[in-house]
Amino acid sequence: MPIRSLLSETSFNTDQTEMIAKAFDDAWAQVQIDEAEPAMASLVRTALAKRIIEMAHRPGVDVQKLRDDAIAYVKNNPLWPSLWRAPP
Repeated sequence: MPIRSLLSETSFNTDQTEMIAKAFDDAWAQVQIDEAEPAMASLVRTALAKRIIEMAHRPGVDVQKLRDDAIAYVKNNPLWPSLWRAPP
């Protein structure tokens, strides 16, 4: 999971690390990228992770804010609109 390797390069405390990891897991579960394209799925996972870590430095963030911001960040990226699966 890219979030763990990226977190090793930061100085978050244990509670912050758990919040970041939870936000990442929740965001990835909601994004629903088609796993048939593993290279793009990997890029999106990394983008989610980096965005969550970047935003976690801001005051007043929580799991939901981090998750929602990261999802909006990748879904609004013009490079990836064709990757989203239609909801069942």
